[in-house]
Amino acid sequence: MIIDESDDPYCHEDPGPEFKRVPVYKFDIEKNFSSWKIWRTNDGRVLPNSDSNIRLIDNPFDPGSLIFLTVCFDPAIAGRSFGGFGIRLPIDPAIPLNDQTFVEYDLYYPQSAGGAYMRQEIWSTSSGGEGSQAQAGVPGTNRVQHYIRTADLEGLNTINHDSRCGSFNGEAWYKKPVCVITPVSTGNWEYLNIDLHTEIGVKVDDALLMLGNIRITQTEHGFSIPGVVNTKSFSQVDPLKKKYNPDNGYFLFGTTANTAVPEDSLGGRHFDLFVDEDGLKPECHLRPPGWLKDEYPDFTFKPGDEGPEWKLPTDNILSILESGKHGDIFTHGHCLAWVNQSPPWMRQVLPEHITSMQWSPDGLYYFGSGNTAGPFVKVKKETARRIYFDHIVYLMRHFMSTDARYGSSKERGILPFHSFDVVNTEFHESRHSALYQDGQDNWKAALKNTSWLMAMTDDDLNDIKQHYMYLLFKYAHIAVPNKQMAEKYKAGYNNPDIVPDYMKLDSHDHSGSIDAYISEKPPVFVYNEHSLFFYSKTIVVYNMIKELNTAWKTDALYDGRNLIECLGMQGHYSVGNILASRSLSSMTLFARLIDEGLLDCLSCSEMDMRQSDTAPGGGAKSPDILNKKQADSIGYQYALLFKLYEKYKEYIDHVIFWKQYGSSWQNSYVIFDHEQMASQAYYAIMNPDRFIKGHSYLNGFFAGEYEKINTRQTGKYYDKISSNDSKNRQ
Repeated sequence: MIIDESDDPYCHEDPGPEFKRVPVYKFDIEKNFSSWKIWRTNDGRVLPNSDSNIRLIDNPFDPGSLIFLTVCFDPAIAGRSFGGFGIRLPIDPAIPLNDQTFVEYDLYYPQSAGGAYMRQEIWSTSSGGEGSQAQAGVPGTNRVQHYIRTADLEGLNTINHDSRCGSFNGEAWYKKPVCVITPVSTGNWEYLNIDLHTEIGVKVDDALLMLGNIRITQTEHGFSIPGVVNTKSFSQVDPLKKKYNPDNGYFLFGTTANTAVPEDSLGGRHFDLFVDEDGLKPECHLRPPGWLKDEYPDFTFKPGDEGPEWKLPTDNILSILESGKHGDIFTHGHCLAWVNQSPPWMRQVLPEHITSMQWSPDGLYYFGSGNTAGPFVKVKKETARRIYFDHIVYLMRHFMSTDARYGSSKERGILPFHSFDVVNTEFHESRHSALYQDGQDNWKAALKNTSWLMAMTDDDLNDIKQHYMYLLFKYAHIAVPNKQMAEKYKAGYNNPDIVPDYMKLDSHDHSGSIDAYISEKPPVFVYNEHSLFFYSKTIVVYNMIKELNTAWKTDALYDGRNLIECLGMQGHYSVGNILASRSLSSMTLFARLIDEGLLDCLSCSEMDMRQSDTAPGGGAKSPDILNKKQADSIGYQYALLFKLYEKYKEYIDHVIFWKQYGSSWQNSYVIFDHEQMASQAYYAIMNPDRFIKGHSYLNGFFAGEYEKINTRQTGKYYDKISSNDSKNRQ
C-alpha cells in the first residue's frame, strides 16, 4: 500500500493489529524431561565435567516446573580458556519451519551469574532417524547466537530491579524472557539445542541457571500492516542542518562520506560534518616501519611487508573539504586505536612481561590478545610506545601540517579536522558488569587490554601516567599541539622523564621543537564507546575519564586542555522500550563531569537504528521496505533520542549518522531510504514533540519514556542515582 501524498507523517493512527506469535510446539517439561540430554556444544567448546547436571525442580517463584542446570568446568582443560554447556530437546512430532519461527523461554539467573556467560546459541538438526547427523552429533550449521552478556541481564546492571523474581539458594534471582528467531526457514525440525557459552577466561564452578516455559512460536499470518513508500526526496524537505547547527544553539550534524559532498547532494544539503568510515582506521598503516624490522630481525612479518608503509585517504578528505565554502564543511577522524581493523603486523605485538590471554595474579586484569594475527613477538614497552607514538604523530601531521616528512606539502596545505576518535571501544562487553556487582570501581580491569596496546603499559600497572589509555591521548596532544604544549615540550626536551627517548628517535621534532606543528584549533579528542545505556559501563567510563583527566593536570606537558575532551556515546541502536531513559541516566552522569571541568563535551556517534523482532510491527532489516508500524516505531525511537539531545544540547558537540542513506551497519535504518527519500525518521528528528504526540498509539510500547525525558534532569538526579545505587550494592 502506498501512502498518499496528503498523508501527514506527523500524525498516524494505529495501522492495524500487531503481528502475533502463536505457539506451534510447547515442551512439556514434566512429561518429557527424561528424554532431554546434556549435549556437546555446537562450536566444540570444552564441556563441563561430570559434576554438571540437569534436573527437574518445582519453580520456586511461580507455579509449575523448571529445568535446573548446575554447571562445573575448568577452563584450563586442554589449554582452552572458555567452556560451554549444551542441552538437547527432542521435538516430537517434528515441526515444519517458516521464515518467522521463534524459540522462546524464560531464563532465570542468580546474582552470581554476573560476568559468567557470554551468549546462548540456538541450533537445530533435522530430518533423519538413528545414525543420522542429528543423532550422531554432527555440529549444526543451522544456528543463531543470542548474547546474554551480564550487561544485558536486567536487574544486574540497572538501578532498578523490576526483573527480580525472588530469593533462592541464598541469593537474589532474576527473570529474563528470551525470544530468538531461528536461523533456518525450511525443513522439519527434530531437535532443539540450547548452548550456554561462558565468558573467555572465566572459571565456572557450581553455577546455577533455570529454564522454563520453553516453546516454539510462529508469526500468525493472514493479515498485513500497510507498507510505506516514502514520497519526498532529500531535496524536497528542509535541510536537517538548517535546524541542527551551532548558530542555533545545537551541534554539528554529521554523517559518513568518502568523496565530495556538493551542496545539491544529499550529504551537502543535510549535513555539515563528515567522517571517512574506514579510511583512517589503524589498518591504513599497511606495513611496519623499517626500524621495527631492524630491531626485531626474528620477527616473522607477513609476505608483502616490503610495500608502502601507509595508505591514507588524502584525496577523499581533500574533496570533502573543498565541497563547500571555507568553514561550512568539517571533518571528523575515525579512529587512531581500535582492537579491530588494525594491521596484521601490529596485532603480532605482545607485552614483554605479560603472557597474552591470562589473568593477572591478583585476578583483576585480563590481558586479551584481541583480534590476533600471529606469529607473535614480545616487545619492550618502549618499543610498543614508539610504534604507536609514530603511528599517531605521522597520521595526524600528514593532514594537519605541511611537512614533507609526513607526506604533506605547502602546496596542498593543511587539511583540518574538527574532531578525532583517539581510542574506539576499548571496554570489554561484560567485565564492567562483573566488577560493578563485586563493588569494584577499578576501570582498568574492565578494559579489553588489547595486546598490542597493553604492551605499551606492560608491567607499569600501578602508574596511571604509563597506562596505554593515558599515553594514546597524550600522543595525540603532542601530534597537533597548541602553543602551550609546544613550549613545554621544548622546555622539557632534555629531561627523559618529560620527553622520553623513544619520542626522539624518528625525527618528529626539529632540534627539540614542535613549534612547526602548532595549531590554533587542534581537533577535539574523543573517546568513543558503545552501549553506554548500560549503567555499569557508564560508571567505568566515567571513572576512567575522571581519573585520566585529573592525572593529566599534573603532567609536565599539561597544555591547559583536558586529556580526553569529548566522550562519544556510540549508537548502533535497536528500537527498545527503555533505550531513551537509560541514555538519559548516562548523559546526566557525564554532564556532571562536564560541569566539574573534567570533560568538555559529548558526541552522539555512529547513529543508526535496528528494527528488532519484538518492536512494534515486527522485525526488519534494511533494505527491507518497512510496514507503517515499523516505520513509525523507528521514528518514535529517533524522536525520543533527539528530544534527549535537545535537552542536553549545550553539552553535545556533534551528532554523526553512520550512513547518508540506505542500509547502515548490521542492516540498520538511518534518516533517508535507499532511494534517498525522507523516511519517518526524518520527520521525527526535525520535530520530536510533534511526532511523538501524533503517534500516541505507540505510547504503550514506549511507556513513560517521553515524560522522563521531557522533564529536564539536573545534578539532583545524579545524586538520586548515586543514592539508589549505593543502597542496591549494600
